[in-house]
Amino acid sequence: MNPPPHHPITTPPKANGSIRFAGVGKQFEGGVAAVKDLDLEIQDGELLVLLGPSGCGKTTTLNMLAGLERPSTGQLSFGDQAMNDVPPEERDIAMVFQSIALYPHLNVRDNIGMGLRTRRVSRQEIAARTSEVVHILDIAPLLDRRIHQLSGGQRQRVAIAKALVRRPRLFLLDEPFSSLDASLRRQMRSELVRIHREVETTMVFVTHDQEEAMAIADRIGVMSAGELIQLGPPLDIYRAPRNLWVAQFIGAHPINVIEASLAANGVSLLGDGAWTKTVSPEVRTAVERQGSGGTFLVGVRPEHLSLASVERSPAADGWRAEIYTRQILGTDILYELQTNGHLLTAVTPTAQVFEVGDRVAIDFAWSDAFVFDRASGNALV
Repeated sequence: MNPPPHHPITTPPKANGSIRFAGVGKQFEGGVAAVKDLDLEIQDGELLVLLGPSGCGKTTTLNMLAGLERPSTGQLSFGDQAMNDVPPEERDIAMVFQSIALYPHLNVRDNIGMGLRTRRVSRQEIAARTSEVVHILDIAPLLDRRIHQLSGGQRQRVAIAKALVRRPRLFLLDEPFSSLDASLRRQMRSELVRIHREVETTMVFVTHDQEEAMAIADRIGVMSAGELIQLGPPLDIYRAPRNLWVAQFIGAHPINVIEASLAANGVSLLGDGAWTKTVSPEVRTAVERQGSGGTFLVGVRPEHLSLASVERSPAADGWRAEIYTRQILGTDILYELQTNGHLLTAVTPTAQVFEVGDRVAIDFAWSDAFVFDRASGNALV
């Protein structure tokens, strides 16, 4: 599909879309703490993604924004307005869900305008706003179709148009693309980023998919067990995870976690002294300061583990391993490596091809590695 033509939005001045959670908690019956002491500021016009596994508290946080759940503790504010006791219909928000809320007996045009009609907006204003969002989402040919005549991607565009036409101060999106196929999900992510740039309205997007979060977010809030673990731009979280859990959750492929201990001549890796590697002064100082007896964990992403053929380069630096399995992923190849009873994974471009059973030398740069405390999992560097 060709990109839709550019149609600037001509909206009146909008309300301040900044949001603040100040010590917000949510407990349910039985003492279950779904959200714990959340401190979070969302900037006006930001696209923030709340990312985490099922049960982490991200949807409960979204429901508190929507007014569907009241905070048990703390204060939620929109701009300067306290919102704990403001009902949903007075919050000036629009929501888009995984289950697309459209009226099957109405055509696309009437679905888009339904919310405005219930608010007694004039026909002329409804027509003008509908025209704007239809051009933004490139759905003009669909206006007279019924919902059953639309594909999944078209239905999701109509659902977004239905929210967009409201011109709310805040958009809440609860895993809206999770039921679409992979290709359509990628397309809709790109469209959402474009729409956000166009309308400049605050959006809070909830997902369990780290790839989706990395693709669309201005900032990501990583949540686990009701707590906000790390907040920052996508690349900052990828490059500098706060702890081992975040490092394992973020990334297209599972990170290698290698047992390590300081040695006189560097670092002993793999827990059995099989691989000794020189260490940077920064890493040595951080581990010694931790007082853990010199033991720690090293995290290396598969794309940062380098491979060299031992057959072609017998003197290649690095520890020796054997190619155990191989998965061709298109532009990349994912290898599973076996070394001294340990399994590691590496990703290389398809220009670098090894066969199962090949002997390789593996290595990494400390600048690409993460160093974690063995007990707490917190990053040391």
